[in-house]
Order: sequence, then structure tokens, then C-alpha cells
Amino acid sequence: MFTGKHLHTIDDNNRLAIPSSIRKCVDEEKEGKGFFITPGLDKCLAIYPPLHFKEITKKLSELMFTNQKARTFQRLFFSRSSSFVTCDKQGRIIIPQLHKDYAGLKKEVVIIGVMDRIEIWDLQHWNEFEEDNEQNFERDAEDLFRLGSASNQ
Repeated sequence: MFTGKHLHTIDDNNRLAIPSSIRKCVDEEKEGKGFFITPGLDKCLAIYPPLHFKEITKKLSELMFTNQKARTFQRLFFSRSSSFVTCDKQGRIIIPQLHKDYAGLKKEVVIIGVMDRIEIWDLQHWNEFEEDNEQNFERDAEDLFRLGSASNQ
């Protein structure tokens, strides 16, 4: 499981170091080596180990091809997903320009662990996201976990 928040930079060759604490979370024998880079939601990038990417692919393949939303999402998701990338000896991956443009990534980025995926955010965009949503954290927790429901009071 991926967790944590890390500040990093993308170098002039579009390389980004994946923190060792995140790389250590991947069991390469079970989950596979390397990553798939995909468009994330909220204008970030999502990075998945092969096993988790395969699980997403399975879920998306179960959607009815006659459903226009399903077709549209599949087309955009897979056409914007990268081929397989691996870390070099320094733990860096190359972020394709298509993905940098999609997420508006500049030099400074935030890498966050979100359960089964790693997200990469432009630092300014992440700071805005945090500021806009931090105040709702506790309220959303109550809604999502059904704490404080009328039957519990």
C-alpha cells in the first residue's frame, strides 16, 4: 500500500525520482516490476504497478461497450496511458511529455501514495487542492464512514 507525501523535481530530461520509501512498497514478485503511467483524476498522474493496472483493465473491460460513457472513458484512459516504464539505477522514471502536459507538471511536483497507486501533482496545483479540501476532511470522513448517523446518537 502506498502512503505519504514527497516533494520532488522533474529534471530537464523529464526524469522523476520515485522515493525509495514508495519503491519499497512494491513486491515485484507479486505485483510486477515497473509502472504504468495513466491520466489521474483532478489533473494529476496516476502510476500503477503492473498487477494493479491489470486489475483496472479487468474492471474497465467488464463495462458494456454499448455504453457511451464507458467507451469514451476507455478510449481516453488507454490512449493517454503510457507503456510500461521502469526505474533506472537512481530510482527515476521518465515522465512522457504527453503526461506532463495533461497534469500541468512543471519542475516542482508532489508525489503522494494513495493506497494502490502513486499520484504525481504539480506542486502549485496540489497546494490549491489541499487548501480547497482540507476543511472538508472531517465532514467527509463522517459521510464516508457513516459516523454520527442518527441511529448512533
